[in-house]
Amino acid sequence: MRSRFFYGRVIVLVAGLCYGFGMSPMYYSWSMFAPRIIADLGIDRAGIGGVFGLFNVLYQCVGLLVGLAIVRFGLRSVMAAGFCTTAAGLLFLGRADTALDCYLGFSILGGIGIGFSTIIPAQTLGQNWFLSHRALVIGVIFAFGGIVGRLVAPADIWVLEHSDWRVGWTAIAAISMTLAVIAALLVRETPEVLGQRRDGADPDRPTAPLPAEQMASVADQWTAAQAIRTPQFALMLVCGVAYSVPWNTIVPHLTLHMMDVGHPEAVAIGFVGTMALISIGGRLMGAVGDWIPPQYALSVALALEGLGAGGLLLAADTTLATLAIAMIALGFGVAYISTPVVFSHFFGRQAFSVTTGIRMTITGVFSGLGPWLAGLAFDANGSYTVPFVGLMAVGLAGAAAAAAMRHPGAPPVSA
Repeated sequence: MRSRFFYGRVIVLVAGLCYGFGMSPMYYSWSMFAPRIIADLGIDRAGIGGVFGLFNVLYQCVGLLVGLAIVRFGLRSVMAAGFCTTAAGLLFLGRADTALDCYLGFSILGGIGIGFSTIIPAQTLGQNWFLSHRALVIGVIFAFGGIVGRLVAPADIWVLEHSDWRVGWTAIAAISMTLAVIAALLVRETPEVLGQRRDGADPDRPTAPLPAEQMASVADQWTAAQAIRTPQFALMLVCGVAYSVPWNTIVPHLTLHMMDVGHPEAVAIGFVGTMALISIGGRLMGAVGDWIPPQYALSVALALEGLGAGGLLLAADTTLATLAIAMIALGFGVAYISTPVVFSHFFGRQAFSVTTGIRMTITGVFSGLGPWLAGLAFDANGSYTVPFVGLMAVGLAGAAAAAAMRHPGAPPVSA
């Protein structure tokens, strides 16, 4: 007799923990530790942005390899290997003496490890196990990133007050090793392997398909090779750049920018934590994609994120800084959830991991250039005016691309 307990509930918790504690401590701590790393290693702003930029390139550009590895080896093995790689990189980073050490430990080993262990695996689990409330579930999973991100700020402040940034990276390495064990023991790739169905539907009770199931059955007919030839896929690449580049450029420079305009270090670090916290609301608001076409939610989110990036030019005023950060965080949060939901909504389960991998590979290049170029602009001009105006334009362009998208329907029939 099959158990009535739906294992998808465990999957949501495990995916959330792996994403939240796998990504957020590493991602946000680079910005929070940046002033001390600059002081100890003598790295300039372009170098700080370059290390974070290469990290972004690699964790996203391995996306296609992640998708193929999931198909070949399964999610459990891929996630566990990724977390072990991350841990090795952070242990090395904790002993860094030069900028090159930071590139090797944080950017290369850390970026590859994060790519294989967090974003694509979490998205794949969410859309494999759920259908009717897919956007809400993916939003809940990724909300763990915001929750943990908010906890990172006080934790990093405590580390800096009682020790140094090297101890912080060593502690994060230990977290990654723990997550490798959790993934290996608890992850199950699809409900079918346990004799269950998506959303916990009774596998022994035939039912008439719901409209969502009918649309999903059409979307599941797409292959990755067919999907990447559509105009919708091209527009989604634009949207991927538009949500990823502003966020990934702002995060590594935010603490430094806030200190530049007059905020104390602890307050500047707190702004990063606040941005992570507010993004939780955006990620949960991404559930609106269960009730309206998700590309429209994505369009509004990208416009909000872009306008918030421009608002950082007024960050000397605490109220305006908070407003700008709230706009960025809410916009990014909704876009972060809406993007995989649009992919799943348009192209189904069969094509999901590979199409997502291709999208992340392409957008990852732009996300990596953003932090580095922003650092170069600051070193040349002494301000972030040009980067922030550029990021605003990128967000608004993405909003227009998302608004132009329509569902592709069924794939073309081969002759």
